[in-house]
Amino acid sequence: MSTTADIVDGITRLIDALDELLESNTVAAIVRLVRKCGIGAPVKVVLDGMDKALDFIITWIGKLEQVAAIPDLLDKLDPALDGLKALGEKSEQEMRDMGLEPLAPLAGAAHAAYLLLEKIRAGVTVVLQGYLPKQSLASLRGAVIDLKDTLKELAEALVAPGTESFTALPSGAPQLVGGGA
Repeated sequence: MSTTADIVDGITRLIDALDELLESNTVAAIVRLVRKCGIGAPVKVVLDGMDKALDFIITWIGKLEQVAAIPDLLDKLDPALDGLKALGEKSEQEMRDMGLEPLAPLAGAAHAAYLLLEKIRAGVTVVLQGYLPKQSLASLRGAVIDLKDTLKELAEALVAPGTESFTALPSGAPQLVGGGA
């Protein structure tokens, strides 16, 4: 059975492979051919659209990373939970004995609140770390950004000024010599 990390890591490997393919000599030759044919601008429009889609994906990965960071945020609540725990560890009678009669009923409530918050924190941590692995999300974000950069370079190469011009036959190819009748 695959975990979420396995799936995210697999998607990351797929994006890395696509990025590697786009950086190959074959794609560079296709870019030169498209530019020679004079259709670089329309193809660039498509690549620009893909760039916008990748921006959208990066934004969503960022949101997932924020959710995945919730356990870290909950860890920062430890001092407050420690205070709640300390208050909850006192019995109502101990509170009265310390001269804190008005706060005595809070001791039981604080203890119950502490136990509930600890269960919630533990559950959230287990669920989020299991379903939103931070390292896998960070790797995915990096792969998508690399792909975005590669597509941007390709788009710019499609419309870069060059000295190439389209010729129907490559140089050195036999030419037809016509004659009139």
